[in-house]
Amino acid sequence: MRISAFLDIPGQDNLTPLARLEKYAFSDNIFNRQIIARGLLDVLRDFSGNEEDFLTVMEIVVRLSEDAEPTLRTELMEQIPQIAIFLQESRPHFPRAFSEYLLPILVRYLTDPNNKIICKMIPMLGRQAVEQALLPRFCDLCSDVKLFQVRKVCAANFGDVCNAVGQEATEKFLIPKFLELCSDSAWGMRKVCAECFMAVSYTTSSEVRRTNLSPLFINLISDPCRWVRQTAFQSLGPFISTFANPASAGLYMKEDGTLSIRPPIED
Repeated sequence: MRISAFLDIPGQDNLTPLARLEKYAFSDNIFNRQIIARGLLDVLRDFSGNEEDFLTVMEIVVRLSEDAEPTLRTELMEQIPQIAIFLQESRPHFPRAFSEYLLPILVRYLTDPNNKIICKMIPMLGRQAVEQALLPRFCDLCSDVKLFQVRKVCAANFGDVCNAVGQEATEKFLIPKFLELCSDSAWGMRKVCAECFMAVSYTTSSEVRRTNLSPLFINLISDPCRWVRQTAFQSLGPFISTFANPASAGLYMKEDGTLSIRPPIED
């Protein structure tokens, strides 16, 4: 159900949809706030016909991004790529929306105390920005000895980070961290590493695949935990595919992280 339908439900408050949006966005009930955060793109589209209303919605987005509940900030962070694309397309009509509202949210989230924000921002930034602003912090979090959940989030997003920084930085900074995560004492961590193995391998050179990643993968398919072994065997085919020559095999990585095959080009 579109969020607009939620805001148009007749009630006893006699409020306009815009006023009802503000009411739910700052409700004491976190469920109401989460509904608004998840449907922000629909809200922006519905209110894009009037610049004053649209900028009012953007002000609500900014206030919502400062919510004390970290899970809600994460929900909002997941919507930002789609919102950014929408604002970029609508920029001729609302030039202030991106620079004055959305960009400050991104800058503030770079230092957000909730460490899950970081991984969501990786695909939105250029290679140089990722290496300078996020890579050192990400490497530190991969070695966080206090919280298993922090390391698990890093492992789950490892392929995206490798893809964002490229082969040189991956082999220099990230592969040593990946070796640590694949040898983590928690089986759930090793399972997550097995799931993203192909994405990590795709970013490295054939030499690193052969000398570093292959022995590591053999360890995973021989892991004492059957859940890790099962996941590793499911990733075996995709991992093997990264050894193929893309020029002759036509294999390439799509933007969503999945492996695909280009149709053959006739002479």
